[in-house]
Amino acid sequence: MADNITNAPKLPPGPKITPFELIAELLKGDPQIVRDPYRYFSGLHDKYGDLVYSDFGVGSFYITDNLALIRKVFVAEPRNYAKADAYLEAAHFLGNGILNSEGEMWQTQRAMVQPAFTKSRLNAFISTMLETGAKATANLPSQVDVSELAMHIALENICRFLFSSDFAANEKTIRAAVEFGNNFISRRIQMPFKLPVYFPSVSNLRFFWHRFELDQILYRIIDERLASPKQDAVDLLGMLLLAEKENNSGKIRKEQVRDEIITLLIAGHETTGYTLAMALWLIAADSSLQQRLRAEADAAMASGAVDFEKCPLSEAVVNETLRLYPAAWIIGRKLKADEIFEGYLLKSGAQLQTGIIALHRNPKYWSDPDSFKPERFLGENAEPAVKQAFMPFGAGPRKCIGSVFAMLEMQTAIYAILKDYRLSRVAGAEPKVEYLFTARLKEALPVIFDRL
Repeated sequence: MADNITNAPKLPPGPKITPFELIAELLKGDPQIVRDPYRYFSGLHDKYGDLVYSDFGVGSFYITDNLALIRKVFVAEPRNYAKADAYLEAAHFLGNGILNSEGEMWQTQRAMVQPAFTKSRLNAFISTMLETGAKATANLPSQVDVSELAMHIALENICRFLFSSDFAANEKTIRAAVEFGNNFISRRIQMPFKLPVYFPSVSNLRFFWHRFELDQILYRIIDERLASPKQDAVDLLGMLLLAEKENNSGKIRKEQVRDEIITLLIAGHETTGYTLAMALWLIAADSSLQQRLRAEADAAMASGAVDFEKCPLSEAVVNETLRLYPAAWIIGRKLKADEIFEGYLLKSGAQLQTGIIALHRNPKYWSDPDSFKPERFLGENAEPAVKQAFMPFGAGPRKCIGSVFAMLEMQTAIYAILKDYRLSRVAGAEPKVEYLFTARLKEALPVIFDRL
């Protein structure tokens, strides 16, 4: 009996926090995980190791940057883990689209959406992306809020990809709904004790109003397409409607189409816009890098278009931005059953979180991790030397389906800007990042644009 007790699996080390301490911290304002997640996660791992456990006063949580465990959860055995509880809150806004669904339903949804993201279709869309970038940058002032510019470019690109048209008339409504929805869902995720979402509080009512406004736009577009003789158009909406008919004996589940569209609309808009804004701010500090990017694109020009597969520096700039400022700054899963990992007990029902923002700056995997060095992704000794130390789009079968689209979109936007402008920073202007369900800029980020 003594031997059994001695050899029983134990919980990993971690901070001890009572509910009262948690409430006291929340009353002071945003906790450190929201104010400065990089220091929060790195501080936990420096003190307790690469697998940390705490109930944080409200439940069971594991925090890890152990690559063996990350590979097990995301790549080797993803079916053994469910989406974290945070995604249940996100479902109030996104519904049951491809981001939130599980099991066979997710596999069906993935199969429906995947054909839109083939290499040939994305390459064919590059000209549209370049057109969007050129139009957005045609008459810019000498000082530009790159957050506003990047969000506009990202929203127009994803709308043209989804619907074959821009959303100029609806941009204000969409962006207001997405901004409020991200904030609302994030606050609910952070709160250990919360009112039911349908309780008629001011915040809840505002959330449902914004969701209603966005739904009105999306359902109108779906209805117009269904009434059109060209309803099977080659944009993503047309592909979804066609797949719905084939999979449901001719029936169209408009609610499910809405859930897929809103998930892709938000995922392809806010996260890409944030990353593009940060990339522009980073390269604004280096005129030499800007010149090298122009020269690379000029050398890769063929038949009036840039072959971005021949632009490794451009790709490295985007990757380095994603490393330093990942929009998906934290990724979570939920344990479906008890298991033992490296002698520690992982409890069924517990939340397992990976702080991507700290993983991407872990000195075990990155040299000079806090510096902007795109070249680290190039050459024979490119970093990281190990898989899953860099996962801005997740990993494994549930890696973001739009990752290639997002990379191309950011590369084309950077090219569209640099071919006409030289960027430099505004003295004293620094990005103020807000870490919600995804990261976003809290304030305007001005950059100087000098026309070439």
